[in-house]
Amino acid sequence: MQLEPLKLSLQSIAEVTGESLPVLYKAIEQGHLETFLVGRRRFARPDAVRKWVDFLQAESDKGRPVVYRSRASEEKEAA
Repeated sequence: MQLEPLKLSLQSIAEVTGESLPVLYKAIEQGHLETFLVGRRRFARPDAVRKWVDFLQAESDKGRPVVYRSRASEEKEAA
């Protein structure tokens, strides 16, 4: 019997989605990806990752693709 993981590390999420860790941190910061802490490590449930990917697809389908900008690029725009 194969068990599906109950929680995924951010590194695992980055690997399965093809997104970078900075993108994941921005998604978390903006409330798009629901996560939780175990000690000092951050995890997400597989269903939360699916909801996030569904959100990204829905926004793209509406013609409003989500763009997560780094703080460095935000600071350049503000200057």
